[in-house]
Amino acid sequence: MATERELALSRTMAALLAGHPGAEMPMDADVYAWRLIRWEADVPLTDDQREALLEGIDVTLAPAGVAAALFAADGDVMTIMLALNRFPAKVHRDTVLWLCAHSLMDHASVNLEQDGTMFIGEEFADAADWVNHLAPMREITDWWRRVSPIEGAKAHAHRTSLQTSIKRRQYSTMGGYISRVLRTETALAPVCFGFVPLVIEAIWSQHGELSLQTLTRGLSLTEMTRHPREALLAWLNALQPVLRACPPSVNAAPVERVIESIKADCSLPYSQANLSKSLGLTPAYFCRLFHEKTGQHFSTFLTRTRMEKAQYLLSDGQNLSLAEVSAACGYPNKSYFCQVFKKYTGMTPGEFESTYKDV
Repeated sequence: MATERELALSRTMAALLAGHPGAEMPMDADVYAWRLIRWEADVPLTDDQREALLEGIDVTLAPAGVAAALFAADGDVMTIMLALNRFPAKVHRDTVLWLCAHSLMDHASVNLEQDGTMFIGEEFADAADWVNHLAPMREITDWWRRVSPIEGAKAHAHRTSLQTSIKRRQYSTMGGYISRVLRTETALAPVCFGFVPLVIEAIWSQHGELSLQTLTRGLSLTEMTRHPREALLAWLNALQPVLRACPPSVNAAPVERVIESIKADCSLPYSQANLSKSLGLTPAYFCRLFHEKTGQHFSTFLTRTRMEKAQYLLSDGQNLSLAEVSAACGYPNKSYFCQVFKKYTGMTPGEFESTYKDV
């Protein structure tokens, strides 16, 4: 029997394939494969955020193919139908999809101040067969670990070696290291696309202020399919001046003060855009530093802190009105507060208060 999530996705995809406005999908032989992708927001989205995210689909996923997307009825789950009409070889499509998926997540996190989880399904040959591929979808990290041409233990070792070069600011040694790997592990030469995510992750561990767009500016995806080793080394060479221009790692103490401020008073109108600007950081770098310190994204941490306070206020017998609780937790709009509270706890504020007040 189909789960509620599968039924919701089925309705979403049925509407998409029925010709939802803007969902013009190619249905011809030029499509090498089809794939379903799902993005789940951590907290409820506003109408403007949903619209902005849908508008970002074409830009962020264009390198992989043509995409159309719809939000499910609850407004927090976006399903994407991707027609992969670039790069005949699957190993190339997988790496490009990794880049595109991270680009979309960055777009949501930095521009919309909304975090979420990306799930990716298996490729399939017939668009009409989409319903059989709704589950299971894998979270992007787990998916990439399974499809990467570089085996897990070796990938970890290579990433660590690259991180060491970057930490020592010996950027010119990265190309030499990868050249030696490709000479000794000849099977990797045709699929060295797989080193692109490793290099990017290694750079982000030391230079989180660099956006994905900046890091891939010198990467020719077309050349990577024709002359993979040469294109990979050319990209690493193009990265050197970008990395040399980076300042030393930023002290994370200001981010720690932000964390303590949120814990002390979560009613303030916090915005990662304003906070990052006040700290002299890029929004992307602020996001990465925050996640490094808390293990959570900024919006997730802020929502969790506010919801914990809301539960305390609703259960401690102060008899505050819903508007007062909402405002005290940083939500001027009590209707939106109720949406977030129900998603977080599974109950409305009234139901929660009736169940736990004075318990």
